[in-house]
Amino acid sequence: MHHHLMGPLIGNMIIIGVAGLITLGCFVTMFWMLLYPGETGSDHPKRAILRDDR
Repeated sequence: MHHHLMGPLIGNMIIIGVAGLITLGCFVTMFWMLLYPGETGSDHPKRAILRDDR
């Protein structure tokens, strides 16, 4: 039985693939920014949050 809201299989596969690539890209970016944040200034706000006395 074909549901009236279901599109062709190739269209569904393309949408799933694009959404998967976007999700994968977000995870790669997240881990990249966690490991190599790029801020080197001693007055950056993250230094106040990540102090040893907290």
